[in-house]
Amino acid sequence: MNIAAELAAGSKAHNTATNPLTGGIQVTICYNRDHIKAVEINNTRPFAVTRLFREKPVDRVLAMMPSLFYICGMGQLIAALRAVESAAGISETLVIKQARDTLLFAESLREQVFSWVTNWAPQHKSRMSHVVDWFNQCRKQLDWSLTLSSATSGEAGCQPALEQLARQLEEVIKPLLPANREGSSLATMGLSTQVCQLLKACGEYPLGLAAKPLNLTESQQLMAVLTSLKAAEAEQFCHQPTVSGAPAETGCWARQNIEARGFLIEGRLRSLYREITTAPMRLRSIIRQHQFSQAEGTGVRGCSVVETARGSLLHKVELDNRNHVAKYQIIAPTEWNFHPQGSLKTMLEGLYLPWDQVTPVAETLIKLLDPCVSWQLELVHA
Repeated sequence: MNIAAELAAGSKAHNTATNPLTGGIQVTICYNRDHIKAVEINNTRPFAVTRLFREKPVDRVLAMMPSLFYICGMGQLIAALRAVESAAGISETLVIKQARDTLLFAESLREQVFSWVTNWAPQHKSRMSHVVDWFNQCRKQLDWSLTLSSATSGEAGCQPALEQLARQLEEVIKPLLPANREGSSLATMGLSTQVCQLLKACGEYPLGLAAKPLNLTESQQLMAVLTSLKAAEAEQFCHQPTVSGAPAETGCWARQNIEARGFLIEGRLRSLYREITTAPMRLRSIIRQHQFSQAEGTGVRGCSVVETARGSLLHKVELDNRNHVAKYQIIAPTEWNFHPQGSLKTMLEGLYLPWDQVTPVAETLIKLLDPCVSWQLELVHA
């Protein structure tokens, strides 16, 4: 779920017809008597869009990012900036890194809160405007960092601006915190009775294991992905990425590495809520970077990886001697999470449950995996 898609469409952003421009996710579940026999996932997102960047100057490519990637556009732009800077040998200063990390964080939080109040805690929907206002304030204060890295006048006022934004965020998040800090039930998370009943019903069924968590900060995983990006089938790989041939999952569950309980629906929802409620503390850790950190990237020329609400976003670029794009590749979180052999398939396929429970269980998992495009679910009898 995402606020940008809903605002653009003027209606619910999920379970709707596929947009021919942005594509979508089609999930078809085949049910046979008492269990799910097969799960087919068809991703129609236009994965060849990066062909548009070839032979264009980097400034023009960067200018195209916001219009081409309306959803999570901040993440796409910052990933592009870092990839281009890495390819051109431009260093990202620590202050610019802090500003960009804050903007990435702010956009991710906006998307996560939107998912939370839309799918799980609709009584808090009025709080969404406060989160959006805070994100817009971040953009206003820090947009000086959204150009190719160099010393700018914005750097001098960055630290006071970050401190102010951190204080504002504490007030924005406060209404979403649990009323009873000691409790651990779903109700203490502000979920409606209806949602609690839905999650309890979904928890009755022993889902299959999910794909392993994606962690592109591990050099072995990153090198495996980059090796595949050099192959002849690289364009198709960006559409259906794997790590050494195996699907992986990215997002808040993978970031928290809750592998042992990854197949539990309640655990997945808690991981989302945990990231929302710990947001002020996580922003403070970004602000403290100036005390101990060094600005650093992936260590691979022309490659950047950033964390978005839905997971890891990778950009890889090669430039020619004119600073024009020779090759550009993007792997977005939705391609990992809705891989044809990924978590949705492995958790659902072979599951025994009544026919009338297939839709609520499948829809709950799709919402938790959170595609960045519209999706449709179709049930058929074998």
